[in-house]
Amino acid sequence: MMFGVSDEIYESDPDAAPDDDYVVGQLRHAVVGNQGRLRDARRTPLSITSVEPERGEIEVRIEAFEDCGARWRLPAWEISHIQFRTASPDASREVVAALRSAAERFDRPLRLDATSEAGAETHRRISHVRRVAREKLIGAVAAVDLAELVMAREGDAALQAVVEELLSERDLLDLDRQLSTAMVTNPRSGELVKGHAIVLAELGLCPYSGTVVRDPELFCGPWSRDRRREHIIARTAFVQELWSSLVREPLTLYRAAATEGPLPARDAASFVSCTFSTAVAEAHFAGGPSTTCAVMWRQTVTPERLFMTFLETAAMNRQFKEAEAILIGDPANRAF
Repeated sequence: MMFGVSDEIYESDPDAAPDDDYVVGQLRHAVVGNQGRLRDARRTPLSITSVEPERGEIEVRIEAFEDCGARWRLPAWEISHIQFRTASPDASREVVAALRSAAERFDRPLRLDATSEAGAETHRRISHVRRVAREKLIGAVAAVDLAELVMAREGDAALQAVVEELLSERDLLDLDRQLSTAMVTNPRSGELVKGHAIVLAELGLCPYSGTVVRDPELFCGPWSRDRRREHIIARTAFVQELWSSLVREPLTLYRAAATEGPLPARDAASFVSCTFSTAVAEAHFAGGPSTTCAVMWRQTVTPERLFMTFLETAAMNRQFKEAEAILIGDPANRAF
């Protein structure tokens, strides 16, 4: 294993086996113990650790690179995003049939509008929390050298402590830690982030366009709609006030994508990942040996679209150093 070609941004394996040793995943490959790799630029190795036919899910363990050991719960129909070794065992016909039945139930579209009335009330509540956050943030912001932190791709520990204190006062810190960790490792793992995306639409901040809910307990206990609403409002208020105080002009952010075929249409997204670092964007633009198309975007955005950033979010400064920002989606925006 070594660092890749992109100036030591991401790890990669120079001795990865050729694609001819693998086949594209199908439901029959949903067998605990089967080894494969993502069809990403790095061909990230993984293994299947569990199969849940009734939920239409598989769990995989990442076996290399920065996120080694992470476990992701993926919809069974996304098994086509994985390659498996050609001699991998097959699941039983009963398991394949159950997974196919679950896919028919759950791989169905769900669309939720974001009304202007709900949005106006949410923005009023965000403005109130921003006033509360302002006094605590002023002293911490004064000591921040943003350009240096972006260059180092490191957040600010003092700001992380301030934001965690503000969230703790509202009994939202544990929720924030779990959600931010999911955002960093894989927002499509399970449905934790999907629950926030649905509530985001109910708050009038961004329409939801995705699939129906698989997890019957998605909005239960600490993850109730009320607590998710409070978290979204507090999170956006804190980060927007922070960046409005820190940078008194539009923020310049970058995104990039590399594909092994024609560039697909951009999917609607409730949350959009981008970076403050040109080096990180260039690493994504570089792609891998099978890349045939790559694009890179640069855009200025206002703090009002921010949901969380590497500056104040501890989870964004652990295994990945991406100087990342998560934006609230905008269906009208063709780049971000």
